[in-house]
Amino acid sequence: MKQLAIRSLGWGAGIIAAITQLPVIARQPMPNTASIPISTSIPISSQSVSNQSSQPASQLLAVALSSRSLRVGDTGADVRALQRYLSRNGLYPFIIDGVYGQETADAVSTYQRIRDLPATGIADEATLTDMEFDFLPAAAPPASAPPASGASQAAIRSGILAPGSTGSDVIALQQRLNGLGIPVFVDGIYGFETQQAVRTYQRVQGLNVTGNADNETLQAMGFSAAASRLNYVAAVIADESRLASVRQFFPEAYVDRLRQGSFINIGNFGERLPAEARADAAAARGFSTRVLYRR
Repeated sequence: MKQLAIRSLGWGAGIIAAITQLPVIARQPMPNTASIPISTSIPISSQSVSNQSSQPASQLLAVALSSRSLRVGDTGADVRALQRYLSRNGLYPFIIDGVYGQETADAVSTYQRIRDLPATGIADEATLTDMEFDFLPAAAPPASAPPASGASQAAIRSGILAPGSTGSDVIALQQRLNGLGIPVFVDGIYGFETQQAVRTYQRVQGLNVTGNADNETLQAMGFSAAASRLNYVAAVIADESRLASVRQFFPEAYVDRLRQGSFINIGNFGERLPAEARADAAAARGFSTRVLYRR
């Protein structure tokens, strides 16, 4: 018991000694905060806060430009606003850097072709106004632009082209899209790439964005409504799986659609008799045929 008491006393003394060191730690000198000067080299003002909060809003609006004409070599906020507009319409899939380079010029040229403006690649006042930009009062006057050249009309036989359509009408559509600056592979097959290209055209033109080249879209592209004059259609009643065999006898055959459904178009005619003759020729080769009337 005595040894235990002494051992306990030793532990107690150690604890007491440790506690006695605490005031020594607490008595370490603390810095005098009152003597530290508050720096005034970076003032916080309401003006700087408002500038930070208003900057995103002005970038989102970006409808008032300080220049009435933009071209290769220009930089700044006006170019960024133009690039954002082109990007929203699917014409500029690049980084918005505020530098008017060749990519921006190409996108502007495509827009101008779609909108039947002079395809100069220069965002002049006519182009920027067509994009519905406003101008600040101090905006510089634009340079004169060359007159627009009228687009030549081409005939297209189908009233509507959609995914699954094939043939010379689709080739004409794809060639027109490429001519407008919307790159698409010309293969006569209305696939996903052609559908997206038509969507881009419709979006820029302010048309109903469906991806289908309907009458309104085709007429906006400059195609004449030849289908209204070639109302009689010689049709093979079959799906796309028979297209290759039909083309052995009728190379220009393509998948077409009417309200009743899809079929293989082997000819469009202005009168019924030649349409019946074409349908009879196909029937003689073992195909199921009909003469359809396109309204």
